[in-house]
Amino acid sequence: MSSPAHHVAYFPVEDLPTEEVDRQEELYGGLADAVRALVDLALDVDAPPVVLASAQASLEAVTASLRVAQTDGPLGVRHNGRGRTWSWGNAVIGPRNATAPPLVVERPDPSGPCTASVVLGPAHQDEPGVLHPGAAAKMLDHLMGVVAADGRRLTMTGRLTLTHHRPTPLGPVSLAGWISGEEGSKVFVHAELSDADGVSVEADVVFVIPRWAREASTDAG
Repeated sequence: MSSPAHHVAYFPVEDLPTEEVDRQEELYGGLADAVRALVDLALDVDAPPVVLASAQASLEAVTASLRVAQTDGPLGVRHNGRGRTWSWGNAVIGPRNATAPPLVVERPDPSGPCTASVVLGPAHQDEPGVLHPGAAAKMLDHLMGVVAADGRRLTMTGRLTLTHHRPTPLGPVSLAGWISGEEGSKVFVHAELSDADGVSVEADVVFVIPRWAREASTDAG
């Protein structure tokens, strides 16, 4: 059985002032934005072989120059103990992850649903021009995780069920999610992904508050 100490390792504390965290996030986020644009472009570009070869050589040179400063270990969830948390490598919201959309989850009304909106390009497609079901799943799962945690507890996905009403075209999409029920250590969340024509994907998740988190909460109380 895993102990609470084992899980704390996933949320290390870094002694960085919030201002420095913000500065680094903007700096590295800018690099990821440039790479993200390049990923989308690589899927659509139609250039002569000589242009592609020159671009490849330039990119390989840039990669080599950055690799000398590469660090070891994953970019997990970190915090500075002053209310600032960051998850730069996250596959859905990570500002340093060029494969992330990235999604920004908000709650405009404290009593309302969590929402997000994003423009999805070719990197997230299945059939040409259509959103990949796996991309929809990871975005909905993340948003629903924020809903379930509710800023006060740690939850983990237990069972995720998706209903695709029709293909979702690439481009602007919006998401919304809310708690539909609670039962003991289980939190039930419903969410929807919509495009300009309405809801295209619905999701229901059973989240579980792990035993070690419940025990830690009890001890703290």
